[in-house]
Amino acid sequence: MELSSFANYELGEVFFGILNSMLVRDGIPFPGAEPFELVSKKWRILADKENKTPEEIKKLDEDYKMEIRDLADSCILYICAKVGNKSYQLTLEEYKKFLSLVNLDKDAIPNDKNSLALYNEKIKNQFTKIANHGESSGDNLIDNKDFAAFLYALDMKVERDENDKFKGFYLNGKITPINYALAYKELKDSENNLTSLKLRHAYKNLFEN
Repeated sequence: MELSSFANYELGEVFFGILNSMLVRDGIPFPGAEPFELVSKKWRILADKENKTPEEIKKLDEDYKMEIRDLADSCILYICAKVGNKSYQLTLEEYKKFLSLVNLDKDAIPNDKNSLALYNEKIKNQFTKIANHGESSGDNLIDNKDFAAFLYALDMKVERDENDKFKGFYLNGKITPINYALAYKELKDSENNLTSLKLRHAYKNLFEN
């Protein structure tokens, strides 16, 4: 599997460092953490422009997807370098090893047998949802496409009408501590939930449209 020529280890390292700073522990957002900008300043300027042409709207969509893919490739490059994987396809055990190496999972690994079993089950749920981009089954490997869908899903915000009814999702190119905290909790849940739905939509928008 080949990654983007723009993928780099340092960007992946910076991203996970920022992501790690967004939580205090166990899915509780850190109030002082800043959002992570998924897009370039150039993209932001065009997005803020009024009366955009159809060509400019198309360019925004294409550039957004490209930047998401480049970041995802950088993240996969970083993860695989940390765990010694050269295939760029992560197994559950490699994913667990990465979490422990960078302390991305804020829950301390428990010592007693029952708590450890529950902990491992939650990590497996998290891995499986990302690996299969919210689908009920898949290859059970995390690759760059799966991680791109994960990043896209983290940016998806819920839009509601004046009666507080769900209208759909919107993107603004930012991962906020609240976005990440919600996904952090829902990824560990075995049930089909909002984050599962976001992952499915994200994968289809990135790779099937």
